[in-house]
Amino acid sequence: MSRFTKPAVVLTTLATLTLSALVPGVAGAAGTADAGTTSETTSRVVEKSDARDLRTAQENKRIMERFTSEFLTTGDPALAEELVSEDIVMHFAGTTQQGRDTYLGIVNANMAAFPDLKWTVEDMRAEGDTVAIRYTMTGTHEGTFAGVEGTGAAIHAESMAFYRLVDGKIVEERAQLDMLTILQQMGAI
Repeated sequence: MSRFTKPAVVLTTLATLTLSALVPGVAGAAGTADAGTTSETTSRVVEKSDARDLRTAQENKRIMERFTSEFLTTGDPALAEELVSEDIVMHFAGTTQQGRDTYLGIVNANMAAFPDLKWTVEDMRAEGDTVAIRYTMTGTHEGTFAGVEGTGAAIHAESMAFYRLVDGKIVEERAQLDMLTILQQMGAI
């Protein structure tokens, strides 16, 4: 082997090993001795992982369906205890807040401001420990909201939120409510 061929063989071997670690089936295409075993093992691990992620995603989606249909409409503390982690972290409009009691306070304040508040799920997607939901919020502005006294105005706005769940409870929420539309509809802007 010439002095130029040896580095090329080493680089090719390293590239094949790297690709085989990242992409199932590449080792078999490269012709390594145990490619079939490595490829089959990798495929089984990926399949088990995919199945577990799918099962977790489906379970989390069911939890979020209960959260939106049962908890957000009632603010029931027993449901909050069942569905929301005591240490939940919430990211809303550039702020971060923490704790189930704080979350309950926000839900109850929203219900006081909009006694007929309804959250309609327009789209829900789940993958692994994360659930993304696109909502439509409707209600009548009867109480104080964002510093604005009740106006009697009908409110219709959209919201999107990403929830992260661990052991069947929501541990994190990142939400974006269309506050501009709500404030316009209340006559505050």
